[in-house]
Amino acid sequence: MKDKDTRVFKESCRICGGTEWSVLYNGPIRVGKFGDLSQSDHTIWKCSNCQAGFLNQVPLNYESAIYRNLVDGSSSPENYYTLHDGEQANKLKILGTEKLRGKVLADIGCGAGSFLDLVKGYASKTIAVEPAHLFQQELRNKGHKTYSYCKDALKDWEGAIDIAVSFAVIEHLKNPLEFLKEIKLLLKPDGFLLVSTPNYQDWLIDFLPAVYDRFFFRYVHLWYFTGNSLEKLGSLAGFSKVNIKYIQRYDLSNALLWIRNHQPTGQGKTTVFRDLDAIYKQTLEKQGRTDFIYALFEG
Repeated sequence: MKDKDTRVFKESCRICGGTEWSVLYNGPIRVGKFGDLSQSDHTIWKCSNCQAGFLNQVPLNYESAIYRNLVDGSSSPENYYTLHDGEQANKLKILGTEKLRGKVLADIGCGAGSFLDLVKGYASKTIAVEPAHLFQQELRNKGHKTYSYCKDALKDWEGAIDIAVSFAVIEHLKNPLEFLKEIKLLLKPDGFLLVSTPNYQDWLIDFLPAVYDRFFFRYVHLWYFTGNSLEKLGSLAGFSKVNIKYIQRYDLSNALLWIRNHQPTGQGKTTVFRDLDAIYKQTLEKQGRTDFIYALFEG
């Protein structure tokens, strides 16, 4: 159910301070893996000013194994690599290797460090910011300078980092605005931050109501963004320039099987429409209806 609720949410938006809200979604949400739904309905509120969506609940403990189990199904570094190593090449393609040589790079919310491992040969120094203690020794063993939070890294790296990245992290946080402000303090004057997050204007949410939305909206995600709401967030955090890039990660076969089977299937499950994948992705990226958004914050 979207924008049809008469209930009133009285909290001020933690991003822009707005006080007018509508309902982005109301119903069960995913608790862990696909199929694990909440027993009760949850409301995702949409701020009328900045357009960000917000799930009003007490944040989970980011440092706990329970949190990692809800996010990835396991708290082990080995499971993290299995799930996420394959995603890193596309991230590097979006960032561009030409920007990395000899730079100091920080990955904020880096998990077990798959992206840092990939870029370590380019960067002069790799900074790992990760609150989960169970990953921190793994990160140190691989030579990454490791901190729990941005505020902990400030004493060593304030104004000294060339590039910061934060992939699929901002949606988990209690206060995204403060998060971006802390990262900005770490950056050099000409440094930049690349952020990614799911896009709540993903076309499948509208196309498969009461099916895909129960997969998309999650207990571990407190915030939901569009390109416009990320631009607003970046501006409020003090960045002078925000460049939005819409990226469709999953192919046409995944969408067709979602429509048929009402469940995720991954990539490349049928080759019949492979020649149409590029057109499918380009169409969604042009319209801003992709499954993911990247935002480049500068200045």
